[in-house]
Formats: sequence, structure tokens, C-alpha cells
Amino acid sequence: MWELELILVYLLLSMWGEKTSVLATKFILYTTGGSVFLLIGVLGLGLCGSNEPTLNFKTLANQPYPVALEIIFYIGFLIAFIVKSWIIPLHMWL
Repeated sequence: MWELELILVYLLLSMWGEKTSVLATKFILYTTGGSVFLLIGVLGLGLCGSNEPTLNFKTLANQPYPVALEIIFYIGFLIAFIVKSWIIPLHMWL
């Protein structure tokens, strides 16, 4: 639902923002870019975590993963959370 809310935030920023189109477009690109990494990481865990696709986190937490796959998931989640929680000021108003 958060990702669908971004459409409304984009519309509000583009209509009433100070520098309307440029900042609103950068905001939506940065935020959806982080969301793509998060989606790929969650789907990767769900598809590679057990014999059948699942998002049961108790099942996924107890499964062994290859080290290379763990590193890929870690980097994907790291990028997603850096963008989503504004650890590095990628957004123009920060």
C-alpha cells in the first residue's frame, strides 16, 4: 500500500511543490528504485528459501542459503533500506 501511496504523493508534489516537476520526478524515481531492490530481495527469498515458494518467515529463517546468494540478498536489502530510510541523502530536499 505504501507504493500505491507514492502515486498520490507524486501528484501532490507536482501540483503544489515549490520546484514542481523536477523534484517530484526525482522523488518518485528514487523511491521506486529502492522499492525494486526490496521487491527483488523478498521475491528471491521466497522463491529460493524452500522447495516450494513461500513467504513464511519462520520457514525462510531456518533454511540454509549459499553464501553468494546471501551476499546478493544483503546488498539488495541494504540498497533498498538506504534509499527508503534516507541514510544517505539521495533526496534533493535533504
